[in-house]
Parts: sequence; C-alpha cells; structure tokens
Amino acid sequence: MRDEPNSVLRRLRVHPSTEFADTLRKEITDGTWSPGTVRRSGELARRFGTTPHVISKTLQQLRDEGLVATRAGGGGGVTPCGTTPSKWQERARKNDIADTIRKRISDGTYPIGELLPSITALSKEFGVARSTISLALKPLKDGGILTSAGPIARYGTVVAQLIPSEACPQPGTGRAHTDCGQVPDADRERGLFHA
Repeated sequence: MRDEPNSVLRRLRVHPSTEFADTLRKEITDGTWSPGTVRRSGELARRFGTTPHVISKTLQQLRDEGLVATRAGGGGGVTPCGTTPSKWQERARKNDIADTIRKRISDGTYPIGELLPSITALSKEFGVARSTISLALKPLKDGGILTSAGPIARYGTVVAQLIPSEACPQPGTGRAHTDCGQVPDADRERGLFHA
C-alpha cells in the first residue's frame, strides 16, 4: 500500500515552533533583536499568527539553547540573554520587598502597633502586583513580626514586634523594652493584637 503524497508531506513537515525559533534565532544573532529589548509572548503570537502554545514551545527551544531569558508576570517577557533589561532590574521581587520591610521595621520607620501602608500602596511603591506584596508579607506574618489588625484598627496589617537586633536583650536576660520587639500591654488590651 502506497502512502498518499499529503501524508508523506505531513510526516516530513517541520513543526511551526522550529520555524519561528529559527527566525528569532537569526534576529538575535544579526542584532535585529538586541539584548535588553523585551518582547511579550502575546506580541510574538500575533506577529507569527499562531497560538500561545506554539510560542511557548518556540521560546522553550531558545531557552534550552541559552539564547533567551524569560520572566512571567506583568513585568515579564522575553529578552535575548546577555543583559538584564532595565525594566526587570527596576522591578522589586518579593524577597527584596520583604527585606526592605524588615529594615523599615527594625529602624522604626514602621513602629510597633502601627498599621503598615495598604497592600495597594505598597504595590504602587514597589511597582509589583498586590499578590507579590502579599507573598512578601507572608513570612513576616508567619514569624509573628506582622499581624492582622482587627476591626478596632480598621483592618490591615500591624507591626506586632520589632525584628530582634543586638541592642535588644535576649529572652531571660532581663526586662525587654517595648522598642525591642515586645507588644505594649496597653495595645494588647485594646485588641490591636491577636494572641
């Protein structure tokens, strides 16, 4: 039984993602797509008239070859390897945000018993999504440094204790002061902190 000409062509045909990868590879090597220039996968899908799935396979090929770097999310995209785009450098990530908030708590910028700026305000300040701020605050909440405020404090996130430093006495070595991470008793009685 003979193969029909169309079925032979179908088996020999190269997947579109390989063709698109070849085109993008050429643009990277000849400098048309310069390092630091970010393109979005949706933009590439429209350009090649294909689906996001095919573009994903295309980018996977280029990533495997070490030609492109990708980053998901609102500040993400695809860029040729070699330099990090300025828009990626400017985007604070959750670990950087958590470190900044820890520093602000320890230096007194965010004092004990006070509400933190809202998640919306922090997301605007750091240029990230609200979910990134929530993820950055989670370890601080888990560690007891931050807590959720009740209705008396208009809801929000409150600094429950300072981050321990060398200046603060360790438990069992004497009386700790409120500026060393202890929750003031008056605030605890007013219901600003959860036990």
